[in-house]
Amino acid sequence: MLAKNDIYQHFWVSLNECRNLAAIHRLKNFYTVMPASLLRKILQDITPLLANEDPEAFGQPSGPGKWSKRQVLGHLIDSAYNNHQRFLRGQRGEELIFEGYQQNEWVTLNRYHDRSSEEVINTFLVVQEHLAHLLSRIPAEVLKKPISKHNYQQIAMRAIGEEETVCLGLLVEDYIYHLLHHIRQIYPDYEGEWYLGYREETEHRLNYNKRLQEQ
Repeated sequence: MLAKNDIYQHFWVSLNECRNLAAIHRLKNFYTVMPASLLRKILQDITPLLANEDPEAFGQPSGPGKWSKRQVLGHLIDSAYNNHQRFLRGQRGEELIFEGYQQNEWVTLNRYHDRSSEEVINTFLVVQEHLAHLLSRIPAEVLKKPISKHNYQQIAMRAIGEEETVCLGLLVEDYIYHLLHHIRQIYPDYEGEWYLGYREETEHRLNYNKRLQEQ
């Protein structure tokens, strides 16, 4: 395992590597002002890229059994719809337990492969801005409130244990992490250097895996 000092030298910590409540509280301090601005920065960055896409190429699958770029964006629309209601409901209770959804089935049933690239791109931008509007108005104390009863281990992209104390802000950040992960499937060269959560998480995981191999 990583030494404590090695973990705390980063503002962002990997929840897969650090099961420490103090480290989680350190991470939660991030949510005082940032979620909506992070999401809007992504939209600002990729809007001109999406505008320059060739509609036909955007709808071509990347390989056998793989999604097209249009379907990836459709999946992000579905993710936004699901997480919007989670972020609404998560503000009102003492638990953070939410239903999941069948991601592949939703992409198929929404028939993103049959819809125009322009429609899917415009819908993606609208629902993300709608979500950013909500995030900009969730109080910091609500985002940071410690909650022990949750099912993040089932719905989050990152590995979060059922026994961990979490907060709504962690789910918000996981949503943005998931969004950036799929944006990089469409635009592999998109670095997102402004978003330390993604870059340092990746570096931390690589270092951790290297140390495991050396043990």
